[in-house]
Parts: sequence; C-alpha cells; structure tokens
Amino acid sequence: MTVLRLVLLICLIALTAICHQNPPQETLKPPASCPVTVPPATPFTPPSPYPSEAGEYHFWLGTEKLWTILPKSGVWWSWKPHAAGQENRVHPLTEKAGWGSVDFDLNKEPYPDLKVTGRRLDGNARPLLTSEATNALTGPTTDHAEMAIGYYVPTPGCWEITGEYHGQKLSYVVWVTAQSLKPEK
Repeated sequence: MTVLRLVLLICLIALTAICHQNPPQETLKPPASCPVTVPPATPFTPPSPYPSEAGEYHFWLGTEKLWTILPKSGVWWSWKPHAAGQENRVHPLTEKAGWGSVDFDLNKEPYPDLKVTGRRLDGNARPLLTSEATNALTGPTTDHAEMAIGYYVPTPGCWEITGEYHGQKLSYVVWVTAQSLKPEK
C-alpha cells in the first residue's frame, strides 16, 4: 500500500509539472473582444542610458516623457494571487510595473508623483488600486532609475490602464489572467 501511495504521489507531481511547463495556449491569448495594446508600427526606444531592447516577449510603449513595458501577447499572465494567509480579499491579484520618463530624477523625487488608474472594459469590477509609487534602479547608477508601482486588481478580464506623470498620460489595454504561467518560447 505504501508503494502504491508513493507511485500515485510521484504521478501527481509529474502531472503538475507538465501542466505548468506546457500551459494550454488559449489561456495565454486574449479574447478577440479585448482590444489589447500591441507593439506600434514604429517602435519606441527609451533614451540612453536606458536599455533599448525590451526583450523577446515585451515591447516599450510611450514617449520620452512617459513610457512603460508591455507583453507582446497583450496578456498579463504573471499576475499571481497572494500567498495563502496573505490574501487581499478585495483585490486578490497583484503585480509590479516600471514606468520611465526623462523628467524623473531619483535624487530629487524618491517617491515620484506617478498616478496609475485602471478600469475593466469587459464587465463590472471595482477599480484597480495601486501602491504609492517608488523608485527602482534598472542599471548600476541612478541615471537608470525608473518609477515602480504595485497594482491590485479585483478580477481577471480586459483592463485599460492609464499612467499620468507631470502632465503626460499613457494608456494601454491588457488581458489580465489569474494564471501564473509563462508563455512558451
């Protein structure tokens, strides 16, 4: 009986690992009804000394005055519910995001005046909440500093997110899923 339990346990662990390595692709694609923001025809590149490449799965969106990084798929698949015992029952999905601006100076503004709002486009939901904006270093010196902010989303779905900093606004649309899965290469 112990051997049978051990075999069943190993099979369950292997099945769980396989499911997480090869997620169903439909869970990583937004529905056609969600007009997710896609890479623009003329890509934006942050000014030096910021990195010009956003990576294989992401792209830069914005202008020198306000930019952010988004997934090419339009899906925020990395949104994860809080760990057991630490749930936010009002807004259970959380994530952090970086924003950039040539006007941001970490030494003068350690807590930037970045405001981010969000609303669900495909149904009723409480509004997106955010943490206080702070800073993060993306390179070895403060000239690579970006603005960082935490998002608290009440429900998966199609969300329009708008950032505002020093009179500049930038909006985009993403499909938020509660799955913590990464897309395949």
